[in-house]
Amino acid sequence: MELQATAYHLEKPIILGQIREKITSCKLIKREHSFLLYKLEEHSYLYIKEYGSVVFINCDYNYIEKTINLLLGKETEIKKLPSEEYKIVFGDKIDVDFNTIKIKELNDDVAHIIMLNLAQSVGLMNYVNKTSDLHEKTLMFSKQLEETGNFKLSRKKMRKFIGKTLNLKNNITENLFVLDSCELAWSNEDLSTLNYKLNDELETIKRHQSIENSLNVIKENLDLLNDILQHRYSSMLEWIIILLILFEIVQVIIEKII
Repeated sequence: MELQATAYHLEKPIILGQIREKITSCKLIKREHSFLLYKLEEHSYLYIKEYGSVVFINCDYNYIEKTINLLLGKETEIKKLPSEEYKIVFGDKIDVDFNTIKIKELNDDVAHIIMLNLAQSVGLMNYVNKTSDLHEKTLMFSKQLEETGNFKLSRKKMRKFIGKTLNLKNNITENLFVLDSCELAWSNEDLSTLNYKLNDELETIKRHQSIENSLNVIKENLDLLNDILQHRYSSMLEWIIILLILFEIVQVIIEKII
């Protein structure tokens, strides 16, 4: 038997209290302040994480589309959302490789471990995309500075870029999803092995550190560009003051001559 595990990131937080009231067609088997885990039927699960990730195991496309539209409160093209897919197969040992998760059996705890890791991974994917977009834009201004000695960017747009970078860093810190580990992983050897192999395959910690490093580099570049803008603005003010003083001197000289 082969099952499909699919994770999506909705690119916005989910208010779990409101969602819990709306989802009544399946059984809620686990819940905490940060997640809801539902069981639809045998080998079929739904997992919702508050930072915007939703994971399905053995669910058909119509149910997935309907659930995501419910979570977002509107119809959306789910193919455009950050997503990740893994096959779940059964065998006599636990392993994770080439988008395939091999397990001995699928129960509530195993499903929880799988879905938590996929939720983290697709959440990271969303932040990688946003970080890459910011990085490309800052590279564009750096290239202009290299080629022309100047760059086309207003102080207002610069402040927006800096604010966007800081907000992205704050979102990652507030969610703390990379530090979110399931206590189940330490209660059973098979669960611990599965959790370790998923973390290793998905490179959760490495990707999180890479995003943090990229954001730090972007922030440093923006700070440097901002300093250049401030110097440019200060120089402009100095010239304005000099011209005003010269105008006053010329005006006084003209008045004395007349």
